[in-house]
Amino acid sequence: MLRELRIKNFAVIDEVALELKPALNILTGETGAGKSIILNALGLIAGERGASDIIRNGEDEATVEALFDGLPAGIDSILSEAGFQVDDELVIKRVLSRSGKNRIYINGSLCPLAVLAAAGSALVHIYGQHEHHTLLQAETHLHLLDAFADVAAATKTMKERYGALTQVWNALREARESLEARRRERGLLEAQAEEIAQARLRAGEEEEMRADKEIMVHSEKLHQGCREGEELLYEGDAALVSGLSKYTVRLRELAIIDPNLKPTVDLLESSLAQLQEAAAQLRHYAERVHFDPRALEQVEDRLAEIQRLKRKYNAGVEDILRRHDEIKLSLEGLERGEEQIAGLEKTFAEARQVAWECAEKLSHERQRAAKKLTRDMEREVKALGMPETRFEVRFFTQDDKADEPPFFVAGKRLTDRGMDQVEFYFSPNPGEPVKPLAKIASGGELSRLMLGLKALVLTPGVVSTLLFDEVDAGIGGRVAEIVGKKLKQVAAHHQVISVTHLPQIAALADNHYVVQKAVEKGRTFTRVKQLSERERVAELARMLGGVKITEQTRKHAEELARGK
Repeated sequence: MLRELRIKNFAVIDEVALELKPALNILTGETGAGKSIILNALGLIAGERGASDIIRNGEDEATVEALFDGLPAGIDSILSEAGFQVDDELVIKRVLSRSGKNRIYINGSLCPLAVLAAAGSALVHIYGQHEHHTLLQAETHLHLLDAFADVAAATKTMKERYGALTQVWNALREARESLEARRRERGLLEAQAEEIAQARLRAGEEEEMRADKEIMVHSEKLHQGCREGEELLYEGDAALVSGLSKYTVRLRELAIIDPNLKPTVDLLESSLAQLQEAAAQLRHYAERVHFDPRALEQVEDRLAEIQRLKRKYNAGVEDILRRHDEIKLSLEGLERGEEQIAGLEKTFAEARQVAWECAEKLSHERQRAAKKLTRDMEREVKALGMPETRFEVRFFTQDDKADEPPFFVAGKRLTDRGMDQVEFYFSPNPGEPVKPLAKIASGGELSRLMLGLKALVLTPGVVSTLLFDEVDAGIGGRVAEIVGKKLKQVAAHHQVISVTHLPQIAALADNHYVVQKAVEKGRTFTRVKQLSERERVAELARMLGGVKITEQTRKHAEELARGK
């Protein structure tokens, strides 16, 4: 429950300290006095975003601070998961700065907005003066039915199941698209694989071919040069081997005389052997190398084929060979891809079955709740001055024209909220058929229908404080009194803070506060004051009589005050 609210430099409010109490707290005051500004400040405490333009003119910062006690169930887990320690009291402070450095504190520790928003939804629920118009949007009806049915756990599970289904479907769709793309490329891949395989490329082959070509082109020169070398070393009249052999015999004889020449003899004999081997190799090379036009043509053709493949694939031989390996893997992957898709299709079918079972279970819970909501709403609106009203909750199948046909079963579309589409129908007049609420409800009827729904939907202990900003808009007279009594009924289980312009509602307040605006030294100031019993009568008389308050108006105000 909200115990204390402090607002500083917020719009026309310079500084306000408001002590609030349980049950029904009513805020009244002249139009433009700042009543809704107070609720806007509470919106910041509930986790709404704030802007610097709300800061009072001439000030650098605006602050809103709230003290809660008797905290609702679930708030402990929300804050403890975020690392905040919570006892019996909770202090929330928002600081808005013109510099843009806004800050949030929970029990004195800095807090991110997301955490405050989660906690704020459990602390404060704000019903704006135009919220009843959301009943004109059929998509909100399912939210209201779910809140009445108390299926939060089931809707959470449904969302998880749908998320898992969507994830599998996306994986299946991507796998199918990838496989289809590879299938379209199969012919090209197979042709490329065959072409590269038939080419029988080898790493380093091109360099070998170029070297062979160089030899073939110069074969005559090589042959002639080797023959010249053989002639010089072995075959000619003045061959080195012959002359050196003769001299070696002569030196061997001299070494007999002087053994010191023996090492020289050994060197000559070794050299002679090497020269003989060199002459033999030159002879063998000359016999092997010769100009062969056909062989040269074959080498040039092979080099031309290698160049063609290099240009075609815009890569070197090694890269073409790697490309060949990749193509073979891709072709092999086609078969594996079909197996993968079969597995994903099975997983998708299983996930869809689980999701649909969850959706069917949720739908059954909703349909049971819808029957009870119909009975309870007719009772509520009867108490709100519409005794002949008929109310229905109708279920529709989702439109089957959607982007994801696999999410349809038997004409029903699955979404993250299940398979149901809901719309409220009603008839305020006896003998008239029910029609879509969004098409025939008047403003006053919408206000009462929304209040009736909220009275049924709200669960004691879930949200501690409820804020109603002019829920009485568009009504008056006896209906206003009925609406006030319904607020009183809600306030039996929740702290209710409501802004109203109607004395019939204000008279039912357990705690009555007046918001007043004044101009002092050229500046506008807003003040909030809790009224005594006597002051309450005066405020009710003002609300009844306007500018001129007669004795009869005052007596009427006293009667209203006593009648609460």
